[in-house]
Amino acid sequence: MLPIITGGVHLAVEGGCGGTTVGLQMAREVLRDNKHVVWICQEMPDGDRFGQLFAEISPAAVSKMHLIAVGEQTEQGVQSATALLRVLNNIALVVVDDWTDKTGRPKSTVQKSMLSLFKETSKRNVPLLAISSAYEDANAGGWKARKLELDETWFLHRSQLEPMRRELHTLDAKIEFVLGDGGFTLRN
Repeated sequence: MLPIITGGVHLAVEGGCGGTTVGLQMAREVLRDNKHVVWICQEMPDGDRFGQLFAEISPAAVSKMHLIAVGEQTEQGVQSATALLRVLNNIALVVVDDWTDKTGRPKSTVQKSMLSLFKETSKRNVPLLAISSAYEDANAGGWKARKLELDETWFLHRSQLEPMRRELHTLDAKIEFVLGDGGFTLRN
């Protein structure tokens, strides 16, 4: 089981190791509780993956996932999410998948809109998960996250030991998972 998010979490992810799956799995748990999720992304999540993760969730519950696919217009999607938060009282999670480009510095306008969204989610006590690509620091070694001032920054990357094992580093712990068709499960 994935950790529960409180406040704002920036998830910095090694490319291709399951950042979107983490977000979808967290969204699935919220939908299971019959609550709403706002999901902002550049492009729709993979249909096959979505089907695998949401196979046991009723269509009525899945309909409470508000998907906003914005292409390159992340700032507009974030502003739409902020507006939704102001009119809907039953949102229990906001996810911004790939909130910034995989390389280079984040655009200052996107950072500002993300901070505005974070203020709105904090005011309404709604968890925010912002997902972006991590990068390796060539000088110091180790993973780094793009600059985004939320409550916590977590890192997700592949294990050096097994290709399907993932390590999630939170402020408090390193948790090992296995990635399968149903998402992430704790490693035994």
